[in-house]
Amino acid sequence: MIRSLAPTVIFSSLLLATAGCAPGFDVVMGEAPEGFVSQKIHGGSAPTEWYHDAVVSLHQRQGNSVYTDPFCTGTLISNQHVLTAGHCLEGSSANKVAIYVGDNPYVDLSSHLYAVSDVEVHPYYNSRLITDDIALITLSTPISEDVTPVNPLPTSEGLSNADIGQYVNFAGFGVTESGSAGEKLQVTIPLGGFGCSVYGCSSSGDPETQVSYTQGNGGPCSGDSGGPMFVARGSEIYVAGVTSFGDYYCTQYGVSTRVDAYEGWISDTTGIDYSGGSSDGGSDGGSDGGSDGGSDGGSDGGSTGSTCDGWDQGFDGSLSGTGDYDYQPDGNYFQTTSRGTLEGYLVGPSAVDFDLALYKYSGSSWREVETSESSTSEEYISYSANPGYYVWYIHSYSGAGNYEFCQQGG
Repeated sequence: MIRSLAPTVIFSSLLLATAGCAPGFDVVMGEAPEGFVSQKIHGGSAPTEWYHDAVVSLHQRQGNSVYTDPFCTGTLISNQHVLTAGHCLEGSSANKVAIYVGDNPYVDLSSHLYAVSDVEVHPYYNSRLITDDIALITLSTPISEDVTPVNPLPTSEGLSNADIGQYVNFAGFGVTESGSAGEKLQVTIPLGGFGCSVYGCSSSGDPETQVSYTQGNGGPCSGDSGGPMFVARGSEIYVAGVTSFGDYYCTQYGVSTRVDAYEGWISDTTGIDYSGGSSDGGSDGGSDGGSDGGSDGGSDGGSTGSTCDGWDQGFDGSLSGTGDYDYQPDGNYFQTTSRGTLEGYLVGPSAVDFDLALYKYSGSSWREVETSESSTSEEYISYSANPGYYVWYIHSYSGAGNYEFCQQGG
């Protein structure tokens, strides 16, 4: 049984609502017309750890209404990306889903809702075999909650035979003990094996992309689909699994999608390099904020002149002629985790025309948010930035030469 609270076709009509920052939506008590309520996390208890804060619920959106009953669960892996199950989003679109960040949507749904700008189901997801059951959601705006996202388990820290029998933690928004759905619960049980190899499984599953566990003493159930299986690596906590399916009554076995098997797809889709377990962005994310910038990359990681004295960072670069460009800082993008002002100052040769622009990653592409295009090579930008990923773009409108670039904030 797939462990969502709604069938995979539910998304033809969904809920909606804002996020404390997107007013104008109505909260509707109950489940969306296509939804259905099922069982709870068995043996679950209230969340107790910091990483449980990153567990979010998915709510259906229908016009300007958001329904209080969650249909699936997910995990924040950055301040703008949610990892969940493919079957939760199959046939859906961004305007039919909203994300709640909190423990109980019946208490404070309207003030902790976030709109969605993009949903991506894994291209090989198979609804018949329930394989490659993984998906990503991009929020329209970064979260403003005091929540630390949890990194997906990288291949370098991947699951192995040594993990079998070790305790792992599950969390989700399935139906509670009283029969009312939607309150966050968590439970810890041993990992059983790879593929669907524990008692009750009707097939062997795929050991490369799935893990399984016995649920006689508790485990995830309906409504917990897409929720995390947390594992520890030393002092670090990672999302190692995504709840996928199990037996109908959730008392025999469960299966989760292995996150470490999808490191490349997650990084490509989010624009964040998770190979080292870092959630602050990698060296080549984003559609064009790559690590090699323009034709010669120009930056060497530090300004040798005095132009950037007093600034947070300074970089030297060079453009070879009209049309050449660089990305800064150091041919890369950067992340801001709180609201604040970003300043960029460009100084080039006196006889050329260099321009400066600031781009922000929208979840699927880079969007220009500010530009400075005078007829000289001296440009300045001051921008009030929300949390997110940004990159400075330096372009030669005409001419060639060395430049200095200074950055404040970020």
